Amino acid sequence: MFTTSKIKYTIHHIFLLLITTLLTSFQVKGQSYKKMTPDVYSQWNKITNTQISDYGNTITYHLQKEIGDPILAIYLSNKDTTFFRNRVKQSFLDPSGKYVAYTHNLSYDSTRTLKRKKVEKDKFPKDTLSIIDVTIDSAIVFPNVEKVIFPSEYGKYILFTINRSEQAPNSTNVDIDSLSTNKPVDNDLNIHISLYKKDKKNKNKSKNQDLYILNMYSNKIDTIQNVSDFYLADEASELTYVQKSNDSLFYYSVYLYSIEGKAGKRILDSMAEVTNLSMDKFGNRLAFLALKEKSKEKQPDYDLYVYTPRDKVAQKTANRTSDFMPKDWVISKHKNLSFSDSGKRLYFGIAPKLPEQDTTLLEDEIVNVEIWKYDTPRLYTEMHAAKEKDMTKSYTVLYNISNSSFIQLENEDMENVMTSAEGDGKYAIGLKTKPYRKMVTWLGESPSDFILLDTEDGSSVVITEKEIGRPRFSPSGKYLYWWNRNDSIWKVLNTDTKVISVMGLWSTSKFYDENNDVPQKANPYGIVGWMPGDSIAIMYDRYDLWQMKPSDPFFHQRITNGRANNDVYRYIHLNTKDKYIPLEDNIILHVFNEKTKTDRYELLQSKFDSITVLFEGEYKLSSKITKAKASSTLLFTKESFEVFPDLLLTDTTFTEIKQISNANPQQKEYGWGYGELVTWTNYNNKKNEGMIFFPPNFDPDKQYPMIVNFYEKSSDDLYRHRAPEAHRSTINYTYYTNNGYIIFNPDISYPSNQPGLDCYNAVESGVDYILDKGFVDPDRIALQGHSWGGYQVAHLLTKTDRYRCAESGAPVVNMVSAYGGIRWESGMSRMFQYEKTQSRLGLSLWEDPERYHNNSPIYNMTKVKTPVLILHNDMDGAVPWYQGIEFFMALRRLNKPAWMLNYNNEPHWPVKWQNRLDFNIRMEQFFNYYLKDAPMPLWMKEGNTPLEKGILNKY
Repeated sequence: MFTTSKIKYTIHHIFLLLITTLLTSFQVKGQSYKKMTPDVYSQWNKITNTQISDYGNTITYHLQKEIGDPILAIYLSNKDTTFFRNRVKQSFLDPSGKYVAYTHNLSYDSTRTLKRKKVEKDKFPKDTLSIIDVTIDSAIVFPNVEKVIFPSEYGKYILFTINRSEQAPNSTNVDIDSLSTNKPVDNDLNIHISLYKKDKKNKNKSKNQDLYILNMYSNKIDTIQNVSDFYLADEASELTYVQKSNDSLFYYSVYLYSIEGKAGKRILDSMAEVTNLSMDKFGNRLAFLALKEKSKEKQPDYDLYVYTPRDKVAQKTANRTSDFMPKDWVISKHKNLSFSDSGKRLYFGIAPKLPEQDTTLLEDEIVNVEIWKYDTPRLYTEMHAAKEKDMTKSYTVLYNISNSSFIQLENEDMENVMTSAEGDGKYAIGLKTKPYRKMVTWLGESPSDFILLDTEDGSSVVITEKEIGRPRFSPSGKYLYWWNRNDSIWKVLNTDTKVISVMGLWSTSKFYDENNDVPQKANPYGIVGWMPGDSIAIMYDRYDLWQMKPSDPFFHQRITNGRANNDVYRYIHLNTKDKYIPLEDNIILHVFNEKTKTDRYELLQSKFDSITVLFEGEYKLSSKITKAKASSTLLFTKESFEVFPDLLLTDTTFTEIKQISNANPQQKEYGWGYGELVTWTNYNNKKNEGMIFFPPNFDPDKQYPMIVNFYEKSSDDLYRHRAPEAHRSTINYTYYTNNGYIIFNPDISYPSNQPGLDCYNAVESGVDYILDKGFVDPDRIALQGHSWGGYQVAHLLTKTDRYRCAESGAPVVNMVSAYGGIRWESGMSRMFQYEKTQSRLGLSLWEDPERYHNNSPIYNMTKVKTPVLILHNDMDGAVPWYQGIEFFMALRRLNKPAWMLNYNNEPHWPVKWQNRLDFNIRMEQFFNYYLKDAPMPLWMKEGNTPLEKGILNKY
């Protein structure tokens, strides 16, 4: 019997409430395994924030559950030992591997207690910073830390700020001038609450941050008081900071500080505001924005200051009166200042002054009206969605430090400019999209004119017009290249000669998606990178890597030979900072076999002499491998439906492999099930693939309930691990197989511009195939899908009554009304989706209205005989909420069993933990009622009322 209770999403309450928890274990191969209940959703860890020291001697990672305290794991390879620290927020690893730093705070439960006591968030305790010497397992501790910077390129130092105006109310006091080794300090919640109560009246404390620079190897600390902001060079121990005065006027000064040399220099004094600090990567040049006097304007009139080694003080370099500035424009703080790779060029932003509200008007004197004009480049809704972004929009200006010249690269007609050669190249490429922006409505993207800009003299030349594609520079800037989708070919421009050519002109291969099934030209498989000197570009086709020469349109040479065996080769970037692909060395390739769905690693030896298999198996292997900078040590993962992707330690030979994490030891307590690839002939007489997943105690002589879940094509993920998770939109396969369900996921291709029919031909033929095996109860099958999957579920229900029930999330049921709708998150029209992309109708509504009607389930609701659970949230920015309402209202009018879940203020799917958990509980109860004859939960019997919402869960 179900009882109502207040919503408290604790593991204990969920365990008691669900009828599915009556049986908690079952026998599998003579062993007793636990049956999963919703409490498992919060028990499984994910591995995040993996770091490896330069020599591979220390590895750190975070263990993160859905709710609860993250844990920092520190693995020492020389000891083959892992130790842990609780409540980690950030962590930093010294390149040598000797030191690990991390910030931590109150426990999850303590934080929840403070929230229940209505403690203001700004009164929560600040973070504590612990720095561990892993060689002796000791730590020094700094409470009340606000900002931490760890320079990865020279990890001897760690920089952090402490607000000394606030006593750390919840931690042990530490004498910063005489630190000794300590264990991490635990926060005491009761102390914090009592101090919060005492200090609640004092709201006017001035925040005075001190900057601490700790040399972890010498244990010496430099302290700089009253620092309001600071910036550290990327590749040198050079620092700039802003210091606030101690007097009542609060003026600011800017300083340079050499950390290694312990030398400081004041380069600007007596400013009312300083912002946007920036240095070149070597710390030789500095730039920032400043105001001499305070301003209340939304767009203050900032001055740009630049400092170079030849200067004694920072020089005012530009302001709104500079010659290059358009009238009524200002220098903007909304674009970060950045230096080119060499430091010889500075990039900053300018913006036009925006209209401001007349503050003297009363509210009843202000007219708020939207004027939608037919030929504006952007829809009003697009502009509304981008309002905050547009308010901070700025346009890039290049300042050449060597000759003190300015070139405005971007403007309101050309808003996107990309420079070459890390900002130092002679050329930049601008995309002029404004004349074509209206076409986004039906294309989903806008063509562009490509404008090549000479950054030395400011001249420009139009390269090509109305191009669909996004150009990129080769590493040195010698070439500009892009995929021309209309012609399905790689184009290339020699920036010196301004001649456009192509690459791989006579190649027998296709470099675009061979399986493209949407009604527009296909996108490319992509580019791997370039060889030194920009002499050769390396491209992907479906299976292989190819060499092409930008100087020779007919040159093409295949590097791998994957097509013969359906092996998909992809390059693994072991050093992401490499500008070029080191084909002259041995490289590691990730290989996926389309037939078996398994992965392997192969070694391609120099000059392509041979390929050696390094590691393989019935697994999905990580496509990214983490390599230690100064050794051959590697980290990777392998996974399958049964195997969690724990961290594996090896070297470039893969001779010895050691598992160094055990993120979820509790997994062995649960029956897991297994998956298989299945192949059948669909109603179009074509080969069709899919996946089927079985319960752990599967007996082919029994019959099981089955849930059919799908989207488009999923079988390539056969070996993906699926840990228990309260998913936002789909069933959790592991959870349902553990609870005795079979899961079937058929791949769907769309060859006909009739997506509903294409779905029917693939899914129904697949279900026929599975039913012929005899182990599925034909009277206990359900459908489940979300978004595009939700649409397909709704369509199938109008064509067949074979399903006992169905869950349809965020479905489009009326392609006619949806075609004229808005994607509210972006403000874009939905037309492009139906004409060119996922909905695949290929024509406008007026060109073929019958096609839109035939693929819209709403016109066939009288044929639906299946009970439906609909999920559609009122803040859905992708699929209009009214689509779910149309679906529900039609079924309600026809008196067909239907329920609709709307999680208020949630987007396309539930995002908040409590809502995801609730959705998974209700969906499971819905399926169990229809497929397992479980009692009907009270929410299905009664629904709920506004008076009950948020109070009674009615499980």
